[in-house]
Amino acid sequence: MEYVVGIDGGGTKSAISILDLQGNVLFTGRGGPTNIRSEGREKACENLKNLIVKSVEKMHLKLGDCRAICVGTAGAGREEEKEIITNCLKEIGVKGNIVVTHDAEIILSETIEKREGIVIIAGTGSLVYGRKDGIEKRAGGWGHLLGDEGSAYYIAVEGIKAALRYYDGRGNYTKLLYMMMERLNVKRPEEFIGFVYKDGITKADIAELAKVVDEAYKEGDKEARKILEKSAKELFKLAKAVIEAFEWENDEIPIVVTGSVFINNEFVFKEFSRLIKRYYPKANIKKLDKDASYGAAILALNFLKER
Repeated sequence: MEYVVGIDGGGTKSAISILDLQGNVLFTGRGGPTNIRSEGREKACENLKNLIVKSVEKMHLKLGDCRAICVGTAGAGREEEKEIITNCLKEIGVKGNIVVTHDAEIILSETIEKREGIVIIAGTGSLVYGRKDGIEKRAGGWGHLLGDEGSAYYIAVEGIKAALRYYDGRGNYTKLLYMMMERLNVKRPEEFIGFVYKDGITKADIAELAKVVDEAYKEGDKEARKILEKSAKELFKLAKAVIEAFEWENDEIPIVVTGSVFINNEFVFKEFSRLIKRYYPKANIKKLDKDASYGAAILALNFLKER
């Protein structure tokens, strides 16, 4: 049976969808992170290979019957990373058409009519991408050292900083110190250094601590609330840059939000939505209601139809 494959390659986990040539879903699954910038080339390729091979084997399909595969992952709009991913796929025997693009593209292709609108991703990292009249604009996506404002990594690091400021006596009281120490199973605050700078620690490992900030907020912690408010504001600023670049201020803007921060943190989603509606009342905001790997598979299928 001939088929297409779509992959949403995240920094924390990845998803796969396999469709037949009529667009029917044959299989969906999950795997390890396949983002090169967060995992490194070797680990990301290993995870990508395992995800594809195991999924195909489960369905008793042949790799040689894969007509097209689309991988959407942060940073893959850059030629160097496209080449790495393409070579990785060829190594496992993919002979069909290969499409490599960034993660926002696969979301836009699935959720917005005519593929025009804005996608805001706030997962391990953060990015805003928009398209109008064939023109593309983006803001963010610079990685955790240069950006990723509003992301899970950003929230986690801000949480650690607030905890250590309190420990030093130069910051306000926060439950974050004790809650993070408990989550990491460390006895002394000095051990945060060993965790953050340990060999092999990934951006995704640190981003997991964003959950602790959300838990502290729900327990009434004021410093945790400030961090989440800052996250929402930073995400709004990213969206604002793209909205105003397109001069969409007074239009009915289709906006899709996705990523662990929006999906798991209701406060950030509501605060972000409040800011958008305050300045752009005609905007239509929705959370992604399907797996982004499905959008990648649709892109792969459309690629075949357009040839």
